[in-house]
Amino acid sequence: MDYETQRRLMCELGRRLWERGWVAANDGNFSRRLGEGLFLVTPAGVSKGFLTTDMLLVVDSQGRMTEPSSYRPSSETPLHLACYRVRPDVGGVCHAHPPAATAFACAHMGLEEPLLGEAVMSLGPVPCAPYGRTGTAELPAAAAPLMADHDAILLANHGALTMGPDLERAYWRMETLEHTAQIHLNVRLLGGGVPLTQEQAAALRGG
Repeated sequence: MDYETQRRLMCELGRRLWERGWVAANDGNFSRRLGEGLFLVTPAGVSKGFLTTDMLLVVDSQGRMTEPSSYRPSSETPLHLACYRVRPDVGGVCHAHPPAATAFACAHMGLEEPLLGEAVMSLGPVPCAPYGRTGTAELPAAAAPLMADHDAILLANHGALTMGPDLERAYWRMETLEHTAQIHLNVRLLGGGVPLTQEQAAALRGG
């Protein structure tokens, strides 16, 4: 996929996040790895439902803009850069506040019980990182220890983070995460679920 197509895709995925109600106002952010220590990121202060390609910014591994712009990088850019430092295999990162998953994050509860086979295969266990204040170095520091072994992480009292080999698959994991969180909530309304056995879960993971 060429560079301009990737820029248009980032705007389209932002619109999907906003239309689904997984971000409000100017919440949420995306990034993708460009190679050679450069990353395409969404700007601060712009609704993800109304992104245009000219708003997107290129930053280096320190979060510095490579070209002048009237926009500035999202305050969560350091969180994205931490993902890329920890995970050389990651090519795209999505951060949003989907309501069900964020409810678990506000309760400091992960989604680690293997209830749903599809989630076991595509997400694995989803832990909840300790609280770190948004827009500060506390947030990436809190989440970084979990990044190496998880493709999806809940951020305490904040939202959710998903990673993938490219931006589109990072977004798909956010969809799966929110769908899984909704199922976990419904299971709790029924009085509790019946988790897969260790052997069943391992077979789904291919282990």
